[in-house]
Amino acid sequence: MLNINSKHSFIHLGSLDSFDITEGGKEGGRKILGYLDTGNAELLKEARHIYDELIPNENFGGEYTALDWLCKYWLAPDGVKREFMSVPMVESFYEMLAKDDFYNLKWYLNRKYHFIEIDRKDTKSKEFLRFLEDFILFNNPDRIRWEKTEENIPKLPLRKGMSIADVGAGPGYFSFKFGDIVGEGGKVYAIETNPRHLDFLNKYIKKYNITNVEAVESSFEGIGLAPDVRVDAVYMCSLYHNVYAAFTDEERDKFVGSIRRALNPDGVFILVDNDMVEDDELPYHGPHVSRDLLISQLHYYGFELTEQFRFTVQRYVLIFKKLDEIPKSDKSHHAEFAEGSHTMINVTSSSSLVRYRIIGTSTSGYTHRGKRIALKLYEGLEKNNAALIDEAAQDLKAAMTKERIGDDYTALLWFCQLYAGEKRDDLNVPLYADYYHFFADNDHDILKKYLRNKYDFITPLPEHDDSSVHERAEGDVETGILNEWSEYMTFNNPNRYLWEKTNEMLSYINIQEGEAVADIGCGSGYFSYFFSKSAGMDGRVYATETNEDALAYLKKLIEKNSLNITPVVGRLNDACLPGNSVDTIFMCSMYHAVYIANLEYVKDEFIESLKKALRRGGRLIVVDNDITAKDAPAYFGPGIAKELIIAQLSYYGFRLEEIKQFVPQRYILTFRVEV
Repeated sequence: MLNINSKHSFIHLGSLDSFDITEGGKEGGRKILGYLDTGNAELLKEARHIYDELIPNENFGGEYTALDWLCKYWLAPDGVKREFMSVPMVESFYEMLAKDDFYNLKWYLNRKYHFIEIDRKDTKSKEFLRFLEDFILFNNPDRIRWEKTEENIPKLPLRKGMSIADVGAGPGYFSFKFGDIVGEGGKVYAIETNPRHLDFLNKYIKKYNITNVEAVESSFEGIGLAPDVRVDAVYMCSLYHNVYAAFTDEERDKFVGSIRRALNPDGVFILVDNDMVEDDELPYHGPHVSRDLLISQLHYYGFELTEQFRFTVQRYVLIFKKLDEIPKSDKSHHAEFAEGSHTMINVTSSSSLVRYRIIGTSTSGYTHRGKRIALKLYEGLEKNNAALIDEAAQDLKAAMTKERIGDDYTALLWFCQLYAGEKRDDLNVPLYADYYHFFADNDHDILKKYLRNKYDFITPLPEHDDSSVHERAEGDVETGILNEWSEYMTFNNPNRYLWEKTNEMLSYINIQEGEAVADIGCGSGYFSYFFSKSAGMDGRVYATETNEDALAYLKKLIEKNSLNITPVVGRLNDACLPGNSVDTIFMCSMYHAVYIANLEYVKDEFIESLKKALRRGGRLIVVDNDITAKDAPAYFGPGIAKELIIAQLSYYGFRLEEIKQFVPQRYILTFRVEV
């Protein structure tokens, strides 16, 4: 039973913006870059003064202690420097950052602090920045300063001769410490998905001739150990928040199932993660997850909590034993709302209460069934073969009732239907006409590129087709552009009503002529367009979006058709609406991001901006995706249990007026501001 008694989110996966980048942090970065360029040691002393102020007051547990360590090292006498470098992990940390005239460190500081901007679509640079950030945070020689590592490792139930799986090992900070604990008769499997971390691990093992640590590549399918390998302990640090919120039920079932299979009967599962940090405690801007979410979920995976303690205020340790049998679970959860005090949510299954996945990203993958259909449609378009396209249409109709609700199946069906002479009337709707021309002009050029890259025609299909593929091979379209196309394909889909019952939704929302509406996170303008038709020329629609590339589609539509829509570039902490300006605020598939991805103070400011924009008596309508039973056709995008939203918004002064649900995968919540 989860007790919600504050406005804090139970889980945070990392900010979508740079609100954790402060002027102090940027100034420290400038000083280090200045030293690397000039050799002026006074800049290092100034940087250390900055970090002395920042570390206890701002982003505790971030990169600051690692950067301060570098300053301390550079300022140290030669003898002390040699002493620092006598520790292999410290030596390897420094070598990684220092090679090629500190290329990696300079690259990191410039992009981390936005002295050089990374293009939004440049996924390779984003991945490299994420790797460097992980490396600096995880293998930080001064990590002990905030995590108290050496003080806490002896508390873990690890001993000589054990076998340990370090899942999500990164560059091996804990793996090699565990190797020292288990000794020559033990074994540590350093399990990692990131090829850069794996490369570092293998080079480190070879360089220092380490015989009891082995790097293992894993995937969404499991932790990567061979079927016959058993271990005494599975250790997972700062990873399960992603397993909880970013995996589908299917992926998580396989992943946690592989942990159960790998553990010996008396083995232990050790979870270390970051707790929710209250305002009056040391600041921590990294991911966090309530321990109650993990304990309640893992119960239904057959793990019983036996011990828990804290590394620090920010860090907890949960130690589980494996049960002989997995407890039976219900297919849902329910909430008990206690007026004016708190909400109790009864967790009754292994499903997560939040799911944060972006439609169309390479991590979303596809099913083999979906790929076979996409291949058929692609070949039909290439050969102008009506029979193949009709077969693809029939396959899509069957697939959409069984998998990927809300993904692109209904959109691809629309192109099949249009090819067959159906749906021609849709082209009289400007929103849909633009959509058609974008994907279908020049012999369906972009549609074919989309199919070729989204469904990875480079990699052949295996013989079986009952599982999902999770990694997209390198194609002829950059991932950032493919993501943009995927969102446009899915959100402005003329067949969207087939799964969402959009017409019934719009009728229920009932925008009146002359009404002022704000469509927050409007994407490429699907709902904004229909709201403008309902509000008429005497009304007004504010279409807000942080992604200016998505807003560009709508701007062209507005200019071409003289629509009464005002596009607004919003911010994560501000809807950027005029005060007292709207009767209805509408948020579709948006609040989950506010809940999961925003820092607490960013969320506070954003919701306050909504309240300021809302006229007296106005309404806030939140449409989002529910967490459904595992046997229901899946909505593959993000989702959040409605109870979390209702409970959180009550602390911001919003009173729930009504819940409406036209399909199991999606709900509508109507709120009014408490007077």
